[in-house]
Parts: sequence; structure tokens; C-alpha cells
Amino acid sequence: NGYGQLGDGTTTTRFVPVQVGTATDWATVVAGDSHTAAVRTDGTLWAWGRNDRGQLGDGTTNARSIPVQVGTATDWATVAAGGNHTAAIRTDGTLWAWGRNFYGQVGDGTTTDRSIPVQVGTATDWATVVAGGFHTAAIRTDGTLWAWGHNFYGQVGDGTTTDRFVPVQVGTATDWATVVAGRQHTVALRRV
Repeated sequence: NGYGQLGDGTTTTRFVPVQVGTATDWATVVAGDSHTAAVRTDGTLWAWGRNDRGQLGDGTTNARSIPVQVGTATDWATVAAGGNHTAAIRTDGTLWAWGRNFYGQVGDGTTTDRSIPVQVGTATDWATVVAGGFHTAAIRTDGTLWAWGHNFYGQVGDGTTTDRFVPVQVGTATDWATVVAGRQHTVALRRV
């Protein structure tokens, strides 16, 4: 809890679970390297913990020991937290990312860190997104798999070791069902 990633208002290590605030409407939560993000049932997105690369998305690089709202949107559907970056999908199918971007893991075509969400391309059919150590992967509603960011170990899956700054399609299959990302690798399941 050195960066407040437990969200209890302290930086004290905890050996038993502690409640994060008093809200009772949390829908989903994810944990990155040293930050946490969650969506509430009202569609708002919240984050806390380490923020030196803007991974909380609140426009600052200040660590937060309690949840802070990411913008004012109320249509967040899902969120993923990576090493020092975060990605999320809104209910309109658009994909957004922010935080550390040295390897292009934000997917906006640059290597500039982002402290507020930036849209990844213009597609409106993103279904799921995951964030690894320094890369991101996502599935679109047509069953195609896409990845971007650090690729030194081939974790983007495009047959190269070239970092990718925008999403690139992984193969040509259209039956990808789910994907997960580790620190330096990616694993996905196809539909049978």
C-alpha cells in the first residue's frame, strides 16, 4: 500500500481486507502494478494508488490513497489495469487508455504519457480489453483480436518484435472469445 493502492486513505500495509470507502455500488475492479481502478453501477470510473505516469486518469501525476473519479462520464462498461497504464471501454464501444506510454501501450500512435483518457482509434465495436506490463490487447465484437505496445518478446503476437503504437490485428481469425495479458506475454481462447 505504499502508493495508497488499497484505497483506504493510508499508505499502511494491511494483512487483512479493509473496506474501500462506504459505497455499496461497485460493479467491477481491476489491479495494476501499483494502482487500482473500478467501475460503479452508475457507470462512473474511479482509480487510486500510484500515479507517476498518469495511470489514474485524473489529469495529475499525484498518488491517491482514496478513489478519485476519472472524468465525469457515466457510461464506462469495463476497465483494465496494467503495469503503469489503464484502458477502458465505454458503453458506446469506444476504447480509451491513459498512463505510461513509452512503448505505445496507450495506443494513440505516440509514446507520450497521458494523464487523462485518450480515445484509441475511432472504432466503436470494442468488446473487451486487457492490460499487461507494457502492452494492451483487446477483442472487437467481430471476434478479431488486436494488440499494441511493448513487443520485445513478441507479446503483441504479430510475428515481429517491433513495438506497436496503435492496435494491430493478431492474425486473421474472427473467433477469439477471451484474452488475458501478463507482464510480457498474452494468452487468448478461441471459440470452439
